[in-house]
Amino acid sequence: MTSSTDSADTHRQSASGARLIDAYASTRRLRDRFLHFADKRYQRFLKDPRQPPHAVVCVRLNNWRAYRDRFGFKVAGFLEDQFEERVLDALNERDFFLRVSESSLIGLLTPGDDGLDADQWAEAMLRRLSDPPYRVGSREISPTFSIGLCWFDRRVRDMEEALLDAIQLVEEFGDAEANQFRVFVPDVSPAEELGDDEHTAGVIRRALTTQRLRMVFQPLLAASSEENRFYQAWPRIISDRGRLIEAHHFLKVARRNELLGALQSWSIQHALHYLVKVRSEAPHLCLLVNVSPEAFSGAMLSWLEKIFTRHPDTSPRLILEFEAFHLEHRVKDTLAAIERLRAMGLSIGVSDISDQSMRSRVLDEVPVNFLRLGSEFARGLKRDEGRFDDFTDFIRRAHLQQRKVIVPEVSEAQQVIDFWQAGVDLIQGDFIDKPALSIGDV
Repeated sequence: MTSSTDSADTHRQSASGARLIDAYASTRRLRDRFLHFADKRYQRFLKDPRQPPHAVVCVRLNNWRAYRDRFGFKVAGFLEDQFEERVLDALNERDFFLRVSESSLIGLLTPGDDGLDADQWAEAMLRRLSDPPYRVGSREISPTFSIGLCWFDRRVRDMEEALLDAIQLVEEFGDAEANQFRVFVPDVSPAEELGDDEHTAGVIRRALTTQRLRMVFQPLLAASSEENRFYQAWPRIISDRGRLIEAHHFLKVARRNELLGALQSWSIQHALHYLVKVRSEAPHLCLLVNVSPEAFSGAMLSWLEKIFTRHPDTSPRLILEFEAFHLEHRVKDTLAAIERLRAMGLSIGVSDISDQSMRSRVLDEVPVNFLRLGSEFARGLKRDEGRFDDFTDFIRRAHLQQRKVIVPEVSEAQQVIDFWQAGVDLIQGDFIDKPALSIGDV
């Protein structure tokens, strides 16, 4: 519960000790005091890099004017009070918030020693704000909310700039009809953010133990109008600043530090959970996941067998892709894993196929269903090169063995036409659609 601490009702405090000051109804001095307090925290952060990340946030009640115009100022005021109470009750004792308009709150988040996941905080806050609906007299109102977050960051010049970034994110949403949030990320390369290999390995370990991981999905475009819909599933690490880091920036470090198996096991488990969750709504959805032999410990294989016994319809829709490198240099382990997985009913693919692998006959003898060319293949292939003849021969052999050929990293419309004419089954790339945290219209 919240309580007023003075007659002007400009200062509210939750049971945990979090504060919310009404600067909109009071003076500019309160806003300056908030900025001064927040800037002191920011300066402390700059001096001590070991501190957990802090953030500033803007939370807004969408469409406030529409509620005011429809129901009047009194009803809108009751709505504002309940909105503030729900925000305040969700904060910890060191959080400090300020009311800056009828519909907007800004605040300073102090996550504590365990850190704070921006996505989880915002999602939890949006759930708290939206459910249950708001009771205002005899009315029941279901408003929506927007949240903008900006982590303390050495690339942000000062506290006021960080706060403006958070507010700007909310303003970009406009008067939305749905709950939404966004985290402001200053421009920086993933390599700078991850640091050297030792630091990157530490980021990966923390991500695995604290679930600071997300899965993204990228659709593949099929040449035929078949029923199945294919998506590539990749892991993303949530950095200390709340940014999603692409897999290719950390997979080599994961491999060198014997963390690749754990990352891939996480990806397999989450892909399967997703397939189980949506199987009735999307029976033709197929997910492709990159794997290597180290992902398949005895415990992992036993877990897979239990899942497929319980949900047998999911195994044909999970496609596990081994790199061609493993078939050439880790033949025994790779073939053993493929044999065990195929016995469970899974489809198998081979990825990162080079020109040399494409011309060889090694792949002809491996029991797989999908063949994916290397990431550089689409950029290097031209019709006037001898490579194109090798490519079309590779496709012909694959189709004779009932295999599908995938070309990734397609970046031009003409490439799409050329690959369809050559007989490619599936193409993929940001040109077609970028990876996203969810699959739309399953």
